Amino acid sequence: MNALTLLLAILGLSGFALGAVLSATGMIEMGVILMGLGLVFQVISLVRLKRAKQKDSSDARG
Repeated sequence: MNALTLLLAILGLSGFALGAVLSATGMIEMGVILMGLGLVFQVISLVRLKRAKQKDSSDARG
């Protein structure tokens, strides 16, 4: 796993968690924005993992 992919996954999880906490404590708008950004980071990291997996499988075939 690439370091950038791992960083994006961590940012996604922590951003979503922080957004959920902010939404629960009253800052709803900021919480929703952070949860949305967290989901975007998660999607980017999942796409990067999928592309890396496809590249590895195509390299293994020869």
